[in-house]
Amino acid sequence: MKEYKNKFDKMSNAPVKKLISSLAIPTIITMLVSALYNMADSYFVGKIDTVSVASIGIVFSAMTLLQAIGFFLGNGSGVLISTYLGEKKKEQAQLYANTAFFSAFIAGVILAVVGLIFSNQIAFLLGATQSTLKSASHYLKYILLGSPFILCSFVLNNQLRYQGSAIYSMAGILVGSLLNIAIDPLFIFTFKMGVKGAAIATVLSQFIGFGILLFATRKGENIRITLKSLRPSIKVLLDISKNGMPSLARQGIQTAATISLNFACAKFGDAAVAGMSVFNRVAFLGMAVVIGFGQGFQPVCSFNNGAKNYKRVYNGYKFTAVITTCIITVFSIAAFFFAEQLISVFRNDNEVIKIGAMALKAQCLAMPIVGYCTASNMLMQSLKKSSKATVLALARQGIFYIPLMLTLPLWLGLTGIALVQPIADILSFVLTICLVSPTVKALKKQ
Repeated sequence: MKEYKNKFDKMSNAPVKKLISSLAIPTIITMLVSALYNMADSYFVGKIDTVSVASIGIVFSAMTLLQAIGFFLGNGSGVLISTYLGEKKKEQAQLYANTAFFSAFIAGVILAVVGLIFSNQIAFLLGATQSTLKSASHYLKYILLGSPFILCSFVLNNQLRYQGSAIYSMAGILVGSLLNIAIDPLFIFTFKMGVKGAAIATVLSQFIGFGILLFATRKGENIRITLKSLRPSIKVLLDISKNGMPSLARQGIQTAATISLNFACAKFGDAAVAGMSVFNRVAFLGMAVVIGFGQGFQPVCSFNNGAKNYKRVYNGYKFTAVITTCIITVFSIAAFFFAEQLISVFRNDNEVIKIGAMALKAQCLAMPIVGYCTASNMLMQSLKKSSKATVLALARQGIFYIPLMLTLPLWLGLTGIALVQPIADILSFVLTICLVSPTVKALKKQ
């Protein structure tokens, strides 16, 4: 890609496909490495026993809650930051960036205190059984103690990405994730800390990643995080909340979905919980690429919408929908034929493999349509069409997933659990077509 005078010139004039790809590739690497470090916990803890794997699967819903808050503030401010930069209003962008960052830090401190006092009760509410409660509680306590830095990392990651600084965003997450993979066995096995050691390794690596991301805000044209730029107001907080609501819905409902999954699986034993936990992590590898491309599209969409360059918005959306569909289709075919081998990497237990592989094969049949749904959801959020974006964000793992999880297992047992996500994806695809088509047609006209 040729040299441009500044970020405004690059975001306004660079070829859309190359621009989105250049922003998406660091994000995809970030998502994949993040997925790998989540899987690293499963892999190393899987060397202990099935109960331990089930325990971190239960606490995974708490991690999605932290992601929900971080993405709520990060994307909510990021959409506005990118739009204001497109309008050449950097001071306004600074206001929203700092308000979101310090709001995340305060929320993290509150969660750390709550986790320190109530980890047992929270683990039970997340779906822990008598056999998994102790290890799930230990893992949860340390994760929540690291909340201030975990939340702020999510916020900075998204804000840097929306400013077109995906490389800096990648650096912080990449270092933290690779460090986590490296020190996991040290804390789990060498220090003989088990599940608790996996949590400490995660928090320590997240803290290092946070430091790198904070340093990145002081590089180049990036917006700096400083108390001097903090002027919170009701309007600013409401603006961030409105634009971050789709992300909160998307990530928050994932927490509720994971909890409903844990309770549904608990009736069939720890192997079911462990199998579905491993399945979710393997399936996320494919989703990471789709989400990464979608996030590469978002700053291009928001910036050019602010600059009123609607042709670039439409062309970017069309490219993102097509490329994500192609990628996820290839992943689905590979995962379908190697499902047993992929699940067995994390736990060599025949029952765990059987359950996880069944769910993965079922999901692969519907996974190709997820690319279009993801691109469309991110289009609506980036255009600040918050109501429709929120409905779409709730659909896949909320509006359709939770009712199906409460009913299908009653009729079909474990097979019903495996079918919930693919059926929810098909229904979400139909809803997406209905809600997004008018906006796409309007973009074409503009």
